[in-house]
Amino acid sequence: MVLASLAPAIRAAQIVPVPLAELRASVAKALPLLERSSAFALQERACFTCHHGAHPSLVLNDAWARGFAISTNNLEDQLARAYQGLIEDRPRFKEGWSIAGTADGPGTALWMLEVAGWKPDTTTAAAAEFFLDQNKNLDHWVPPMRRPPTVGSEFTTTYLVLRGLRHHSPPSLAPRTGSRTIAAGQWLLAAPARNTEDSVYRLRALHLLDVDEAAFKKEAAELLAVQAADGGWPQKLDTASDAYATGTALAALHDTGALTVKDAAFQRGLRYLLTVQGTDGSWHVRKRTHDVQPFFDSSFPHGVDQFISISATSWATYALLRAVPKTERKPYLVTHPQAVARVLASALPNKEQHFTEEQFAFFRQKIEPVLTTRCYECHSAQAKKLKANLYLDTRAGILTGGDSGPALRPSDSDRSLLFRSLTSDRLELMPPKHKLPDTVIADFRKWIDMGAPDPRIEGTAKPAAYK
Repeated sequence: MVLASLAPAIRAAQIVPVPLAELRASVAKALPLLERSSAFALQERACFTCHHGAHPSLVLNDAWARGFAISTNNLEDQLARAYQGLIEDRPRFKEGWSIAGTADGPGTALWMLEVAGWKPDTTTAAAAEFFLDQNKNLDHWVPPMRRPPTVGSEFTTTYLVLRGLRHHSPPSLAPRTGSRTIAAGQWLLAAPARNTEDSVYRLRALHLLDVDEAAFKKEAAELLAVQAADGGWPQKLDTASDAYATGTALAALHDTGALTVKDAAFQRGLRYLLTVQGTDGSWHVRKRTHDVQPFFDSSFPHGVDQFISISATSWATYALLRAVPKTERKPYLVTHPQAVARVLASALPNKEQHFTEEQFAFFRQKIEPVLTTRCYECHSAQAKKLKANLYLDTRAGILTGGDSGPALRPSDSDRSLLFRSLTSDRLELMPPKHKLPDTVIADFRKWIDMGAPDPRIEGTAKPAAYK
């Protein structure tokens, strides 16, 4: 559904657009913060997160499509973490739950993977079936908890599920998907939105299902009516405008076709965001919910408000990007098909990568002895003083990495920190004192490019001879 007109009074006014250079400068200020903090969170948290993973990644993917320089390594790492979370959830899906509690986490991960160009597979199909088994006694889906604004809206959860089903439900689930989608559509038509978050995702869901154009127009008009005199949107009618509500509102109104970037309401929203952006490139929004997990400093500004602020900065940046023309028309993973293999190699455990015994033997004979004699002293569970928070005595440790990020990227030696350190002339890189022989370095390249087969697991690393 593309909305041709909401109402003449709303659509008629036009204003001078915000200059493209100003928009690009604002985005360029925000991107380094999002990249740094999202990459840091990968090391600090083992689980997939929406605020530090999905929301920044939606922006990074979109910024790449518009010609901005981004760390493609980080984007692929974020995609791998999202996919890994789905893999780890598959046994839980069969038991009716996920690590995120219900559907919000898997739904957001699927959204993130979908826009990057991930194709449906058995893992995403397992998530779709899990969605269908959730809240079977209801006509919609409910969130796992109330942590407003990002978690707690039934409309947000329902939209995430419906989007996941639309793109990842296999033909075998078509009857169940169809019946639940119809029921959800009827609920969407009847249930009123109580705040901006509700309205944003009710609008997105109505557009996704295309069940009633009149209801869609009405929701769009009601969301537009909440826009404040300063050009922003409040999270609730009794609060002031902020970047989270404004970014999500502008994004939804644009993505559903309710507004174009030339419309006065959209331009006023952009101007609001530019006005309230901090000098460091971030947007500060104060949290209004309780803590669920122990706080950690992700290097994003604003202290205890940094989780909602990184989501707000993500959506504000995403909204600004709506007014920047695309330079790439195909999704990231379609343009970079080799990245799919890297994501899979990073996310899948050995047993699902189908490494051969010959490949494992190559590791044991050529790679493990070098790691044992040249690396374990500083980078293992037995190290007297662990350096750089980097463990090289398990495959998980190498993939997780340390202070500088993942130590290797399976199937991509040239972009693997481990391999780059072996070929560097800088003495402070590894291994110290003496560079390894060229034949050994060649073995490491071969090992990484074959996907880094490694049968070690925690607690099983044993000394091996190397001379």
